[in-house]
Amino acid sequence: MYCENFNKDGRLHFGVNTDSFFGIGFGLLGDNNLGRLKSSFDGFFNLLNSYNIGNIEINTEIEQLNPDSLQKFIIPSISAFSSKLSFPLSVSVHLPYLQLNPASPLEDYRRVSVKAIILVINACRGLDVKKFVIHLTSEFEDSIMFFPIEENAKKALIDIAVSQAKKSMSEILKETELPPDVFALENLEAFPFDYLYPIAEELGVSICFDMGHWGLNGFAPEDFLKKFGINRIGEMHIQDMSEKRIDLRTTVRNEHRSLGTGILNPAGFFNSIIENGQFSGPFIIENRSKEDLITSLDYLKAHNFI
Repeated sequence: MYCENFNKDGRLHFGVNTDSFFGIGFGLLGDNNLGRLKSSFDGFFNLLNSYNIGNIEINTEIEQLNPDSLQKFIIPSISAFSSKLSFPLSVSVHLPYLQLNPASPLEDYRRVSVKAIILVINACRGLDVKKFVIHLTSEFEDSIMFFPIEENAKKALIDIAVSQAKKSMSEILKETELPPDVFALENLEAFPFDYLYPIAEELGVSICFDMGHWGLNGFAPEDFLKKFGINRIGEMHIQDMSEKRIDLRTTVRNEHRSLGTGILNPAGFFNSIIENGQFSGPFIIENRSKEDLITSLDYLKAHNFI
């Protein structure tokens, strides 16, 4: 059912997260008409096929508000699409996060979050999932970094978050009995990945490097590889980032922009990965609209990456 690694043929493998086509949280929440859902999903697959994309990442927020969507139409749609391809389809799953927090200091909330994540993992048992991308913290932990409180109080909150996150990841591994490296821990917007990386090392989970989240802190993608290495990375989320100075002291950055429309120099980063030769996982496009996704795919095509 689950494979340890993606293809290792020396090529870069590009894929698309469903958010890039449907919008954040699948863009289908609240729509229980299976006919419309299937038609929308078929459109997603047709676009991927036109660009010869063989990697997809399924955002599973829809499973929380439309229970059983994975079993009713998503997994069957993936199977049907895969059977028509002349090349193998690789599937990763982005576990739900918008309404959850595995690092919550509220123990009941933490347990509910873990339960919801495990339910989605079990719903995917019919898929050959290569990676489960997971957020172990939430926007609350990101906000901690900006709380106007004393540093010792902030440190206490950070320590609680890290402890709770580790507990949750340990429980997920125990309950699912999956290999640790099938999970990919994602770096988020503000909560420093320095605090979470030791969890990945100790428990043996892999990493999902999000270049936009990293870029929000003013860092180039290459800086992440220099700091944390590349060997533990199992997947990368790719996008561009805009940057606009709006007054004397304020600069606004926005991630999830189309490749080639911002300041991150994606082509240069991809070429550096080729030169490095050590990354075998997929680069998953994370945009927020079909139009932006097409711009990203055209960018990859223009630079001969696909």
